[in-house]
Amino acid sequence: MKQIKIALIFFILLIIFAACKKENNVDEIVESENSASYFQKKLNNLVLMDSLSKRVTEYGDTIAYFEIQSIYNIAEQKRTSALYYALIMANKYNYNQAYYDVYEILNSTEIDNKTKEIANEYLKKYKEK
Repeated sequence: MKQIKIALIFFILLIIFAACKKENNVDEIVESENSASYFQKKLNNLVLMDSLSKRVTEYGDTIAYFEIQSIYNIAEQKRTSALYYALIMANKYNYNQAYYDVYEILNSTEIDNKTKEIANEYLKKYKEK
């Protein structure tokens, strides 16, 4: 009976101690990063970019292609840098989304009539699939 009382007192003291323990993480500062800085870090990571580039150009990896498109679109705030990869995925691997991306990229700036024709050819290929 005496052991039960000691165990009960010990348990109560443990609960009180745990409840009174001060949390030190209140002063912790958490920095969040916006999507542009997150993708800018990826763009500056040469090992990552080389790996993604190889996966797209040599293997037609659609996940790597999507990531490269995202990095260029968000980090640089323009799509023209991703045209190279869109052309490879469209022409070499017949990836349907890439046909549309080529069309969109070419039409994202002021273009001449010949370029407009090329863009429309890619849009036509996109619609055919």
